[in-house]
Amino acid sequence: MTAEALLPESNDPAADQDDPIGTTLDTLEDVLDAMRERLPDIPGWEFFEGVLTALLCTRRAIEVDEWLPEALNCDPDELFASPSERTRFMMGWMEREAQVRAALQAPIESLDDERALNPAVIDWRGLLASLPEADRATALKEDGFAPALGQMWALGFMFVVDGWPDDWAPPRDKEIAADIEDAVDCIAELTQDDTGQPMLNLYDPDQPTSVSEARAEAFGEALWAVYDLYAIAASLGPRTPPARRDEAKVGRNDPCPCGSGKKYKKCCGA
Repeated sequence: MTAEALLPESNDPAADQDDPIGTTLDTLEDVLDAMRERLPDIPGWEFFEGVLTALLCTRRAIEVDEWLPEALNCDPDELFASPSERTRFMMGWMEREAQVRAALQAPIESLDDERALNPAVIDWRGLLASLPEADRATALKEDGFAPALGQMWALGFMFVVDGWPDDWAPPRDKEIAADIEDAVDCIAELTQDDTGQPMLNLYDPDQPTSVSEARAEAFGEALWAVYDLYAIAASLGPRTPPARRDEAKVGRNDPCPCGSGKKYKKCCGA
């Protein structure tokens, strides 16, 4: 019995079938549960939520046949038990992708805005603290550990950043490159454990505390970092190799082909 199996329906973000986001997440978790019977090492949806979010922030649209086998870490022929299982997963993926993209495109000023990015993450330690002692011991025995808030999501995001380094290489513009580095660092910080003094329980406020204030603040900063990365990727577009002047005519006031966002005369044509 895993922690996911012990999640009460009343607190399950995918339990309300009238909620399109909850329905989508429920579909994805169901498919992953079925796949996990054949491939036990496949992680839960929270990891893939990070993968999906990072793919949306990548300057190049990485094709599904490129990222899917890597993310699931198995032979493409073994990914799905049937064409219908693949269809269910991909339909759920595209629905969730559209939901996350809409959140990243929304003109928000606060993360409290109902349109804001709200990753499908769970305070697993808060969940465990809310369980009877016997169930808590069983869950820990099965899972081995309970990740910190946002840890699996961040690991999924960094899986894409580290797995496709050419697409995440910094542009020539030093200011934009620094912004990307700072934003990625905010997310990478969440891959580490939360060792601060627990002050909050984000699963059930009436149960023992499980998340430090520093972790909660870092999670919020990571969400703003995603907004920054999405906007930068949209403004820069796909990476292209610098054009050689003897191979292509580039106007000095045209955007530089290297993708820096600067005019050619202020970048590679300087």
